[in-house]
Amino acid sequence: MSPPLAIESQSLSKWSDPIHRAHQSLTPQYSTIPTLSEWQHLWSAWDMLVLHVIPRSKLHSKPIDLRHPFIFYVGHIPAFADIHMAAAIAAPLTEPVCYAQWFERGIDPNMDDPSVCHSHSEVPAEWPELDDILAYRDRVRSRFTAWLDRYEADCRVSVDAARHVWMAFEHEALHFETLLYMVLQMRPEDIRAPGLAPSFALLNGRRPCEAWIEFGGNSQTVFGLAGDNEHAMQGQELRPGHVLGWDNESPQMSVDVKPFSIRTQPITNGEYLEFIREISANGPGEALEGLVPQSWISIGRESGLLAEDYGVRTVVGTPSIIATEAALWPVCVSQRQASAYAQWSGKRLPTEAEWIHASRTYHLSRAQHQTAPTAAVEEHLHGPYDVFVPSDANIDLARWCPQPVSGGGSEATFIGNAWEWTSTQFYPYDGFRASAMYPGYSADFFDPLDAYDQDSTHYVVKGGSYATHRRIAHRQTFRNWYQRGYPYVLATFRLVNY
Repeated sequence: MSPPLAIESQSLSKWSDPIHRAHQSLTPQYSTIPTLSEWQHLWSAWDMLVLHVIPRSKLHSKPIDLRHPFIFYVGHIPAFADIHMAAAIAAPLTEPVCYAQWFERGIDPNMDDPSVCHSHSEVPAEWPELDDILAYRDRVRSRFTAWLDRYEADCRVSVDAARHVWMAFEHEALHFETLLYMVLQMRPEDIRAPGLAPSFALLNGRRPCEAWIEFGGNSQTVFGLAGDNEHAMQGQELRPGHVLGWDNESPQMSVDVKPFSIRTQPITNGEYLEFIREISANGPGEALEGLVPQSWISIGRESGLLAEDYGVRTVVGTPSIIATEAALWPVCVSQRQASAYAQWSGKRLPTEAEWIHASRTYHLSRAQHQTAPTAAVEEHLHGPYDVFVPSDANIDLARWCPQPVSGGGSEATFIGNAWEWTSTQFYPYDGFRASAMYPGYSADFFDPLDAYDQDSTHYVVKGGSYATHRRIAHRQTFRNWYQRGYPYVLATFRLVNY
């Protein structure tokens, strides 16, 4: 392991070059309410996925048993948005109002017992016709466009109305990822690429350079969102610059972080393939059970319990792990699979607090080499946004697939490509209060702490994937979560030394 200062100085000296400095621009300032332009960009991405990437003939298919068919999500997004717009302006729902009942809330069944599920919509015996759902979607979008036009002209609105509109936006952005990882479980030949498929670079013997960053710890890491109390702010006028968050992001709190060292890069597909090959060669057959990622697809003949090669599922192709750059992409796995790799390597997954501390401190250390503005540093350390995320981070569909981790070893990457699993159960911060507007958003997924080893237990993921909207990826207070055994999501992991 290289000395931590050597690692950091190598990275910082590289950033003194103007080419690298260009990638370290400050995170953009976001308006409290997403602009009409942001909405239109999101709608365009959603329509590309629903109306092009998924063939019309496949919209009633269900590639993941634990989810509704695609057609549900086509109606769910406008229905959820309309419910919140109706609440924001105290007006009736858009017709047909039954859509709000059928499409209001999806499902996330318990992986250990799929008959157990949170409250959700009772779906119709037959789904409405696609054209009818799309006409409903367009009426809801027109309603949002009119409201945003009025708001952008006047800029005066209550916090409650702003929160309803903001919730609808982030909900749609998050479900874009849901729909995308569902699409990736389709047969590759059924997926229509969104544009020209890229040519994946050949591997040519390249390997990730394993390097670590050491943090002294013995300090407090502040995380969580300050100043956004939904209950206390009811009825107030929205103040300029206010940052909204989901209920699980509040209240702000601090946690003691002990010294630790963390790997600069997530584990790659190539490294994970070496892991399961060793397990297959040296362990009993059952040791391999459940370890092959669902983000892979077999290539070539089967050799024992493993395929000759694997391709990585994307909407623009399934590049070979053995032959192409996909070997250097972060591997997407369940938290259970990530924990198995960590145990095999004699390491562990980071806690939520460790991950936040590492990401925030590393990005700041790089920025300070450029004499970052004092105000930006304060915002970065205590505010909701990671101000210094590199501008070339692979988020917000910069490309429709991951990209290789940095080959420089000392060049750390914390945001983009894939979410990152932590060892922290999804649990409320001290003083948590469920949202009055969406009471079950978080509270339905808090599990008993003694259920830590169950597949159905939810764990925190941090960072953001290549499909994560930049508003969410840049907000360091944002907390995402999935069931421990859920193998379909765009989530990877990195290691921490004991």
